[in-house]
Order: sequence, then C-alpha cells, then structure tokens
Amino acid sequence: MKGLRVLAFFLLSLFFFSASPSPWSLGVVKYAKAAAFLKENAFRSERTDKTMAYAALRGMLSALDPHSYLLDPDSFQTMKEDQEGKFYGIGVQILQIQERLTVVAPLEGTPAFRMGIQAGDVIVEVDGKSTKSVPQQELLRKLRGPKGSVVRLAVVREGLKAPIHFTLEREEIPLHSVSYSFGIPFSKKKLGLVVVRGFTSVTVEEFDKAMEKLSGNSLQGLVLDLRYNEGGDLSQAVALADRFLEKGKLIVSIKGREKSMNRSYKAEKSDPWEQLPLVILVNRGSASASEIVAGALQDQGRAVVVGSRTWGKGLVQTIFYLKEDVAMALTTARYYTPSGRVIQRDYTHLEDYLLFYEEKGNGDRGGIVPDYTVGALSYGPLTAQWRGKGLFFAYANSLFKRQLPLSLRFSVDSPRRRFFLDKRGIPFLAPLPEEIGNDFLGYLKGKGVAVEGAQAERERPFWTVELKREIVSRYSGQEEGIAAVSDKDPQLVKAVEILEGERGG
Repeated sequence: MKGLRVLAFFLLSLFFFSASPSPWSLGVVKYAKAAAFLKENAFRSERTDKTMAYAALRGMLSALDPHSYLLDPDSFQTMKEDQEGKFYGIGVQILQIQERLTVVAPLEGTPAFRMGIQAGDVIVEVDGKSTKSVPQQELLRKLRGPKGSVVRLAVVREGLKAPIHFTLEREEIPLHSVSYSFGIPFSKKKLGLVVVRGFTSVTVEEFDKAMEKLSGNSLQGLVLDLRYNEGGDLSQAVALADRFLEKGKLIVSIKGREKSMNRSYKAEKSDPWEQLPLVILVNRGSASASEIVAGALQDQGRAVVVGSRTWGKGLVQTIFYLKEDVAMALTTARYYTPSGRVIQRDYTHLEDYLLFYEEKGNGDRGGIVPDYTVGALSYGPLTAQWRGKGLFFAYANSLFKRQLPLSLRFSVDSPRRRFFLDKRGIPFLAPLPEEIGNDFLGYLKGKGVAVEGAQAERERPFWTVELKREIVSRYSGQEEGIAAVSDKDPQLVKAVEILEGERGG
C-alpha cells in the first residue's frame, strides 16, 4: 500500500511539479519511458501530460477492485456541487465498473424515478454517444446540466433484448438524506415509516426530526426503509444503528491489510428507540453504509430484515490527497457485521458483479440476506412502457393544471387524505375510480398512444396504482403520493404484518 502511494505521488510529481523521473523506482522509470514513447509516436499525440497521468492512475486503480477510483479536478467540482446541497440533473446514483455505467438507485421524485429507470439498468448512451471508456465523473457531468435542459439516454435492462430510450428534462435534485416519513395509513397499529436514501453529514439529524414527528402519535413500531440506499458517511450509519442498540453492542468491524486500519465500532449512547419494534426494508439497491446498518441490527437480533439480497458493497475507501484538487479513493479494508459476515460480494467476474446474476453462483456470498425474502411490485409490460414514457405524470399534471374536462369535477382534500369526483369523497387508499382510469385511457388515445384494450384491462390493477400515486403526488406532494399506494408495496405490507404480529409487541 505504501509503495502504491509512493508510485502515485511520483506520477503526479512527474507532470504537476515538473520533477524528473527518479531512477530508484523502476515502476516510475517504466511509466516515464512509455509515456514519452506514446507522446512521440501515437497518432493522437496531443494528449497532455496531465491527461496521460490521470489515465494511468485510473488504470492502476481499476486493476485493484471495482471501487477504487481517481478524484480529478472535475470530480472535486462535482463534490463541491453536492456540498452546496443542490444540482440540476435527472436523479440517478450510478457506479461505473469496467466501462459500464450502472444505475445503483433512482432518487424518488426525480425525472429518472418518474420515468421508470431502475436499479441495475446500464446506461449505454448519453445524448447519442456511447458511455464506454468514458470516465464516470465525465459521465456525471453529462447527466447534469442547466435547469430545464434535456438529456437522452439509451438503457440496457436485464431480461430485455433491445435498449430502452428515455428523454428526461433536468430538474433541481435535492440532497436530503431522509426522503420522507409518515404514519403507515393501512396499519391497524400506530406504525411509522422512515425512508433513508443515503448517508450524509445530516442523516441522523434528519432522522431524529422524522422520529420526533412520528413519536407524537405514540409510535408502536417502525419500518426503516433502506431500499435504494447506496451508502455514504460511515459515521452517520454507525450513529443511526446506535439509535436502536444498547450501549456497548458491536455495530461493525473494519479489517485491513495494515493493522492500523483495523477498528470496531460499538453503540455509545442510550436512546429512546432501543426497544421499539423494528423492521428494515432492503433490496438490490441497498449498499455499503445501508448494509452496515441492516447487518448490525439483524445480527444483534434487533430488527427483522425484509426484501431482497442487498448489493454487497463492503470495501472501505480511504481518500489520499495527491494535490489540493486531486486525490485517490483507495480500498484499504473490508467491513464485517457483528457476527463476522463479509459484506462485500465476490467480484472475480465483474460482468456478473455488475448485473448481479445470482443464478450464475455469485449470489451466495456477500450482501445482507433478508429474514423474509419478498419481491417488489412487478408491473406488466404496458404499465412499464407507459411509466417509462412519463404518461402517468403527464396526465396527473394536466389534471392538476385544469387542462382536462375531468379537472372541473375533480378536487383534493389533502388534510383528510381524500379526493373528490363531483361530490363523492374517495379515500386515498381506496381503488382509483374506474371513470378516472377510463379518462386516462382516453387521454392516451388523444395523444396518439396506442392502447391495447385487452392488455390495458389485464394490467388495470397495476397502472391505476401508478396513476393514483402521480395524481395524489401532484396535488398533495410526493410523500402523500407514496402513502396513498403504500398498501400495494408487498415488502412494506410484509413489514406491517410482522409488526402487527408477535414481533410488533
């Protein structure tokens, strides 16, 4: 590890500080000779020394593991935008492995989420240009841009032969860690749901505020939703787990190549939620810090985990600064759950690691395995197609803007979680009235969208869920929209079932 740091320092020194290559390091001499040869003889010899050095560093880091990477000045600019708390983009969390740009998670309420981009999708084109061999940070810049500008994506999805094409308009992307929280409306008990979509410096602060809001209702149980949570700040993950564990309980261990990296994190304080019945939701988009929380609370017998196997990202990256705006995120250790389980999934075959092919045998190690494996709501092809084209959002938006004849007969009472068609009050949790569904089908036909009558009727139970979520979200906000269809979430339904049973107290 020390030798690699020295080599990296020398590479940067060669080109940033105009230092001559030192003969004491054979690796640096070889690199210097190769770089000079390429610059002299390559067809495209206009590449700068810095560009060559960055490419060499990226190559070395990518040869180590899927999660070591270079932070060049552009990457630092992206980090700066994140620290400012907002940027304009489409709302996807991505990971690049061997030239393939993979969606780890779409952020709720964003263009990517509304259009149906999913965890595991591989973005193969951005605005008609291939993403192959393009550095991840450069691709991030291509996905970001001015507010209201448009970006076009081609996406490869497991199980589909042809790429899916998306056209998305960039919006302001909020960086809140806690996406939403509410009392679960279909539960017989007073149960709360808190959704944590990432770990930042304010995660626990936001979580405490959410719990303060929920605890006013004499909370009897909690569902902690870590689905699509790709991780983040380790200290915040530890602090969140601490909220539910008695003082002294082990949360996570780190073991590295050097003993100086070895460390154990334990619960340090007493909190009011240590006895609160708890279920954690996870899925393939749950990675890193979210796996630490789920694994710790599962191992300590503190929570029941529901959903699907998590991503399996248990490598620890340490930032080594090479210059004021250049650094390496270098894997230096691994995470282990309290029982000693390895979180990191095998990445010997990177193609399988990228697409998470459990049937090929790489799904038997790493990640957090739920106590109850429950699949997500699966839509039919027509519903997925309509969602991918943003048609549910478009209809709800037109309804809200009073651009449809039905708008004159439709209203929403957000405080009472009811909408009205004429004078007939309809609870948010009730099935969407057939008249609204039929009006939506008429809207599609008016837009020139082919509607297969028989298939549309077969999938009506699915697409009416999406339609209701978008309508309620447009009138009452994203949180209410999610709550209105929460009873159709199989994983959440299972969590409520557990909390209402013996484990619910």
